[in-house]
Amino acid sequence: MTNPTPTPSPRTRRLDPFRATAIAAALALGAAACSSDDADSAAEADDPTTTTVATDTTAEAMDDIDVMMGAFGPACGAVPTDGEGSFAGMADDTAATAASNNPLLSTLVTAVVEADLVDTLNSEGPFTIFAPVNDAFAAIDADTLGAVLADDTALSTVLTYHVVAGESLTAADLAGGTFTTVQGEEITLGADGTTVNGVDVVCSDVPVANGTVHIIDEVLINDAAADFIGSLDAMDDAMTEDAMLGASGPACGAVPTDGEGSFAGMADDTAATAASNNPLLSTLVTAVVEADLVDTLNSEGPFTIFAPVNDAFAAIPEDQLAAVLADTDLLTSVLTYHVIAGESLDATALIDGGTFATVQGGEITVAAEGDEFTVNGAAATAVCVNVPVANGTVHIIDGVLLP
Repeated sequence: MTNPTPTPSPRTRRLDPFRATAIAAALALGAAACSSDDADSAAEADDPTTTTVATDTTAEAMDDIDVMMGAFGPACGAVPTDGEGSFAGMADDTAATAASNNPLLSTLVTAVVEADLVDTLNSEGPFTIFAPVNDAFAAIDADTLGAVLADDTALSTVLTYHVVAGESLTAADLAGGTFTTVQGEEITLGADGTTVNGVDVVCSDVPVANGTVHIIDEVLINDAAADFIGSLDAMDDAMTEDAMLGASGPACGAVPTDGEGSFAGMADDTAATAASNNPLLSTLVTAVVEADLVDTLNSEGPFTIFAPVNDAFAAIPEDQLAAVLADTDLLTSVLTYHVIAGESLDATALIDGGTFATVQGGEITVAAEGDEFTVNGAAATAVCVNVPVANGTVHIIDGVLLP
């Protein structure tokens, strides 16, 4: 029986045009070769340099893509290239574990542990997580950060605002969208998904076993967290006011916050002793000692004292200051001109009274000047008023009063 002539297969038919094209191409190449130098053509054929360089470059690019597993962004280069903290390592671990192996996120991990969220972030998910780098936390005031870390509710509020549950979203998925966080408030992504609430994502699309992480360069602060931080500021202000015991003025901030030289410390001491513990008044104390007025100013009082700061004495020419310090009578006259005896007067009483007789015998005039007051016109301005001492009230001034 004669076998029928085989029908060309579809594969064979598809190859026929290819062969024809190949033959035509070969003829064209042959013609071109005839018009060029045979030796040069052979050399080019034998030299693999160009092909090798192109192949190596392509291979390196492919290697980088493989290592980063789709992640991209300026901070991705800081992620380890191998080990548990690498992209491949993190891809095998759930979110909290993956973060614990990434050196960029050690402060975040500390916060997650403090908030008892490790098990939550290691659960099935999926999650989309915005992970602040260490420097993002370092940029927060240390006292504020410490207070947030110490308050479980506030800390959970901040951290869960960085998590979208139920979806593993890439930058492309996030682009231009608004999403509700686990905390309950919303976050808004930029047009290309590489900003969140205006904060830059510095390494996008980091794969973890239960979601996708986007590393960001600032901590996201939601309304609830802002309210908590605001309450801290209010508490600080109240504590500062309590610590100042009613004193006020631009130079009050230079007074120590604790110890004998603080407002509380000075309030327990009589005037000369209180001044000796205040670093702003060391030259005044030297003068008081030279004039033998320590016991007088530490007596029962009460006194109202205008105390010149060190810079006020430093503004006096050195030879003149030395001459005053060397003349006990003159020095006593100058110092007692700064003291009103028999009354402990605050700033309001001084402004209301206007003119007062001093222990020296001469008068001084007090006038309001904005939130402060002046003494004898331009001679001195009060820079920290209403400083309580055990036997009166001290007003720190920026000039030396001359009778």
